[in-house]
Amino acid sequence: MIIFSKKVAVSLCFLWLTFSLAAQKITPAVIHGHADFAIGEEVRLVAYDDLLTYVPKTVARCKIAKDGSFELSFPTREIKLVQLEIRTSRAEFLIEPQKKYNFTIDMDPELFSLFSPQDYNGFLKIKNSNSDENDLNRRVNNFNYDFTTAFNERAFKIIYDHDLNAYDSVAQYLNDKYPIQYNPYDFYQSYLYYSLSELDMMYWSKDADTLFKKYLDNDHILYQNPAYMNLFNTFYDDYIFNSLKINLENVFVGINDNADYQMLFNEVGKDPFLVNERLRELVIVKSLGQLYLNHPEFNKSNIETMLMQLQANSHFTEHQPIIDNMLDLINKFGYDNPVCDVKFKESNGKDFTLKKLKGKCVLLHFFRTDCVECVREMPLLQNLADQYKDSLTLVSVCVDFDKYKLQAFLNKYPQFDWQFLHFNQQYEWLNELEMNSLPDYILLDEDGTVLQRYMPSASNGLSDVLLRRFYPEAAKDNNPMFQR
Repeated sequence: MIIFSKKVAVSLCFLWLTFSLAAQKITPAVIHGHADFAIGEEVRLVAYDDLLTYVPKTVARCKIAKDGSFELSFPTREIKLVQLEIRTSRAEFLIEPQKKYNFTIDMDPELFSLFSPQDYNGFLKIKNSNSDENDLNRRVNNFNYDFTTAFNERAFKIIYDHDLNAYDSVAQYLNDKYPIQYNPYDFYQSYLYYSLSELDMMYWSKDADTLFKKYLDNDHILYQNPAYMNLFNTFYDDYIFNSLKINLENVFVGINDNADYQMLFNEVGKDPFLVNERLRELVIVKSLGQLYLNHPEFNKSNIETMLMQLQANSHFTEHQPIIDNMLDLINKFGYDNPVCDVKFKESNGKDFTLKKLKGKCVLLHFFRTDCVECVREMPLLQNLADQYKDSLTLVSVCVDFDKYKLQAFLNKYPQFDWQFLHFNQQYEWLNELEMNSLPDYILLDEDGTVLQRYMPSASNGLSDVLLRRFYPEAAKDNNPMFQR
């Protein structure tokens, strides 16, 4: 028998703890790169905790140096879908643990200057000099190209003629060229296997049983694989509300009357596609989010309560960040989301926050100086600002990348005499607001929190929204005094 003294035991315990902490440390993936077209701009690496809510989170950032170089690092234990972003331009790729990348990034200057370049197929063009034939992104991109090419040649026959020969020819071509097989432990093979489900969903669109048995009836949920999660999100889209195998009346009672998660879990479990409890819970999380956002007949407060019940009691650790993100998503434009701390710039370069405007509701109007529709609506906005001057403050936020364009705009249009601000290069904030087109509007309460995110334009219903908000009785009675 070996007897340790207390001193030796403490030393061994410290030594074990040191080794344990060292083992837990993650060697980050590192991205070296050049973006000569964007010198002085900020480049951001955005990752997703999960591929169900797709809540973006900036995990690294740096300023592109004078020689066009930059370096980003990201510690991760698994392959993840990420984006590189410069201004509002972006490109997706898969990042692998501990891997070193050497990117050259380029983009058409005209597209780079647009607010929403992706609307015109404008994306950052990334070339990896460290890429070889075994590079994951290279292999995935090659497969995606072959899949798209083969499918496009036969798309009409597959979708509209339901031609089995056309379907078989695409499937056979891809199976002959690639190692497509079910292997949940191999990211690349799983990507190929579940990408093929896109073809099956088009051909077997009315045969959910075949799709479920082939792709989802197993014990593996590939949370970080985009191909698997694309199938999951499509197959289970708004599932609880639309499924003929779930009693919607019981769901309504479980949510609106009882806010009882266990009752909902048991009711949904009667669906043969949701016998697996892990899969069932994930579908419920997704469906609760969609019921909250898309179906006003369901009690929003109760849905939030049920998600918080699940947040505290879920047995599946992989679901924790998904539930957290879903709660963030449904509250994204609610009363707990203040924007008053955002730092804008006035046209003279001075800082400005919305805290200075407390006491009235604020209508934020987002525009670019070269946006014809944005400028065309401004006289209508002036009229609305005058009409609701006792209740509402109008603030226009310029999202031109060049901040000096705002002053030139104000010099050109001196008749627009309300508060104008520049967004101050806060691209992440624009992403959080899901701002993809202009003009855009947000209504804030007196404390600077969101009253309403998605609003009609000034030329198409904004006056009605404001009327209902500030003069509900007049709107109800259709009083012509307040009609435009």
